[in-house]
Amino acid sequence: MSVECNQTKMNLRVELDWRTTLATVLLFPTLVSLGFWQLERGNEKAGLIARLEERRLEPPMSLPAALRLPTDDLADRQVTFTGSFKAQDFVLLDNRLRDGRFGYEVVAFVSADALVVPLNLGWIEGDRSRMTTPSPELPNGEHTVRGRIYQPAGDAFMLGDNKFPKRRPAIVQQLTLSNWAEPMRAEFERPVFPYEIRLLPAEPTAFRAEWAVVNQTPAKHRGYAVQWFTMALALGLAFIFRSSNLAAWLRHRLMSNGS
Repeated sequence: MSVECNQTKMNLRVELDWRTTLATVLLFPTLVSLGFWQLERGNEKAGLIARLEERRLEPPMSLPAALRLPTDDLADRQVTFTGSFKAQDFVLLDNRLRDGRFGYEVVAFVSADALVVPLNLGWIEGDRSRMTTPSPELPNGEHTVRGRIYQPAGDAFMLGDNKFPKRRPAIVQQLTLSNWAEPMRAEFERPVFPYEIRLLPAEPTAFRAEWAVVNQTPAKHRGYAVQWFTMALALGLAFIFRSSNLAAWLRHRLMSNGS
């Protein structure tokens, strides 16, 4: 297809190649969509950070009070309770990396307020060769602790079964508490608090308990969005200049005006 627009001494021509046009039609909206998706993700992460900061200012609540809240209002709530620990009643969450180092998160099953509470005590370093398994020293008896309710964004990918281990300590891939509720109730003879509670970093019973709020900052998502939009702009300009004599036409206009 050819479109002509008369200018002084030179015509602006547009000649569309179907291959170039098809590639641009397919790629341009994809790049723009990815840019807006990254902006949306950045806004979500900013919301998570704002929620956490807001709830840091709230006083901690009891476990029964937390259970009375709507499910979608539980994330990042601070709770406090007196829990009864058993030194060997815990699992290690496998393949948890901190600062590039291999390790585990230690989750103790603590009795508190007629419930069993999955209490994440934090991260410990492991043997990268997996020749040995760490034996962390857990508190024993009753301790008053403060933590924060953690609600994962979705189900994590797992290889094979991830059943609740009857014999503990044990290594597991994830805390799949929704699937473990009945086996844990039968094992401990009491209901299970339905969400993981992560100890606050300053707690004396914690290991390394600094928790990342988000895996990528809102600024990084915005940076990715700029990259996608820049690629879309570059593609659009490349399509225009490849499908027309615009560059030569502009040079001619500049030279004509200069003269």
